[in-house]
Amino acid sequence: MKAVVRGAAVAAVLALALTACKDGSTAANPPAGGPGTGSPSAKSAASGAPAQQGGGSAAPTDHQSITPNFPPASVDATGMYAALPADGSLQSMSSGESVVIQGADALKGCPELTKAPCAPGIQVAGHKDMESRNPDGARIEFSLLSFADEAGATAETKALAEQKRKPGDADEHPVKPLTMDTGAEETQAFQHDNSIDVVMRVGSVVAYVMASDTSPENVKYAAKLQIARVQAVAAGINPDRG
Repeated sequence: MKAVVRGAAVAAVLALALTACKDGSTAANPPAGGPGTGSPSAKSAASGAPAQQGGGSAAPTDHQSITPNFPPASVDATGMYAALPADGSLQSMSSGESVVIQGADALKGCPELTKAPCAPGIQVAGHKDMESRNPDGARIEFSLLSFADEAGATAETKALAEQKRKPGDADEHPVKPLTMDTGAEETQAFQHDNSIDVVMRVGSVVAYVMASDTSPENVKYAAKLQIARVQAVAAGINPDRG
């Protein structure tokens, strides 16, 4: 069975970030005053959340479109911190630390996060995990991969989706494709036993949401939240400014 909780992989990526901070090389620093890809002067146009889920100001409801007329999405290292879901974005879940790495460290960390080969041209990688405060054991992990261009992101989306649509070598359980409208330019989702993988692309950014022990509707909401935040940051909007 595919394992969604990958503490060792996340620890390895965090170690890369901490090592880079010590030698002054490629680890990104948290933003001092905004998402980093533009002026956060406008309100996010994607807001609202399902009643059972709660959520942050950047999350759309099913009846709202993702903010129209955004330029092709691209997120730098500083903007990556803002693009990852904020603490409290999912009210029933507690958040782990946001990890952002870039350059050579992103190229090394990408396969650890995705368990798939990483396409050339990756510039920044980010990760955040959340787990339920309730005894249901639900867990959702968010990974963002920002590439130099859309071609690199498209190649990564294809490779990652192909990897997630297949069961493990010793696993005979089928993988069920799911249909999800996330607001991304490309979305492929798969359910396998109690885990769900959602692979999305918007502009030159690949968003990968991994979840366990929760419903497809909750995962869909989390995926839409992630895409809305990427689009907001790419347009210079602070997704947490209500």
